[in-house]
Amino acid sequence: METDKTKSLSECIADFTIDLRLQDIPAEVIGYAKLLLLDTFGVAMSCQKMEHAAAIRRAVLEIGPAEECSLWGTDEKVQMADAVLYNSCLIHGADYDDTHVAGIVHPSAAVVSTALTVGEKVGANGSQMLEAMVAGWEVIVRLALAAKGRFHDIGYHGTGMVAPFAAACVAAKLMGLSRETLVNALGICGSQAAAIQEFLHDGTWVKKIHPGWGCHSAIYALMMAKYGFTGPLQVFEGDFGLWKTHLGTTEGLEEAFSDFGKVWHTTEISFKLYPVCHMTHSFIDCMISLENEFHFAADDIESVECRIEPRSYHIVCEPRDVKIHPSTDYMMRFSLPYVVAVAAVYQKVSPWEIDMKYAQDPKILSLMARVRCVSDREQQNPGYFPGWLKVTTKSGSIYIKDQRYEMGTYQNPIDKDDVRIKFENNLSAFYSKERQTQLARRIDSFEELTYAEELLSCLKSDQ
Repeated sequence: METDKTKSLSECIADFTIDLRLQDIPAEVIGYAKLLLLDTFGVAMSCQKMEHAAAIRRAVLEIGPAEECSLWGTDEKVQMADAVLYNSCLIHGADYDDTHVAGIVHPSAAVVSTALTVGEKVGANGSQMLEAMVAGWEVIVRLALAAKGRFHDIGYHGTGMVAPFAAACVAAKLMGLSRETLVNALGICGSQAAAIQEFLHDGTWVKKIHPGWGCHSAIYALMMAKYGFTGPLQVFEGDFGLWKTHLGTTEGLEEAFSDFGKVWHTTEISFKLYPVCHMTHSFIDCMISLENEFHFAADDIESVECRIEPRSYHIVCEPRDVKIHPSTDYMMRFSLPYVVAVAAVYQKVSPWEIDMKYAQDPKILSLMARVRCVSDREQQNPGYFPGWLKVTTKSGSIYIKDQRYEMGTYQNPIDKDDVRIKFENNLSAFYSKERQTQLARRIDSFEELTYAEELLSCLKSDQ
């Protein structure tokens, strides 16, 4: 469907969501969706013992369980909105979940957590949950593309801003709610979309809850709308809608939804091979590539220059003193000097290198201090996260690497084996090979699930 100019954007989104059927979705989109699910559950369950997960879990249990929906990986259940908050924070907690790079958004943290949690509550089958997820992925990506990264430019985390709308679509479809209810819920979500990026300056944890808090608010919006509470019809494009109040313009909305339902963006969602800000990934690749090609080591490096587009510079390079002395795991994930130094020393950046012991290592500290980040508009490559890196060695040799496309793009692809290896590496500390294989098989035949519990039972650790 194309957007109907006689309807508001929220009405067009509701029509698409409610009307979408599995048979309408191309086979390649369905296949890719399963790969996204494999990656998402691997990432989510690798976070189950992290401190942020424990904090949220204790909070939602203390608030009072209604024993409706599972906290993934446990036998504990809480009310639906609290469960979707927790499960989403597992997905996004290590910043290792998928990204739509052109939209600068993490789609599955909101979409998959909502689909499986609400699906469990309402007794949905695999086909119904898959329909809802594809609808959610398409909506969240298009809203992110319409923003053109401008939420980030003014200090908001784009995922947190658009997550409530996608989650509302996923949940409404699974709950069998009407178009009118979903339209009102989308309007209500506009008053709940929020996600400040001050964590970039101190490494605190709020980004971990941004998608989950959006999902939580979406459940409440739907329940209120179900019982007659109304929300603004032009929540996106209105004079006081989200776009004009936050971005000053509705530019981008019409373009992003012009081919809605005809072109599928789900297959553009990228897998992250490093558990750090996607804006730094090409620089990691450049450092490892140069070391392998020219056979120098971290001890040989005199200095490193990283040229990066201005939007990314403000996120991963400033303030410099904080970035070269990261004090939390999240500051490590958003520090270009840190990830470049770690890549140089260990030739990898895996979940196990996001550890405070490395941030305090004299060798890493010394190299971080010799990494110079430069804001350079010439490095812009719209829709991608490029990296330009120059290494000067102590012997005076200079090596330069320019990677215009991050791994996972059409121009720099990864294959299914890369995703499966990541899945296995993420789960190896918690699950036996047999349990990993069982989970992977359930995902491969996802549309054949009778109930969500058939998959969720595989998430309980056997080690």
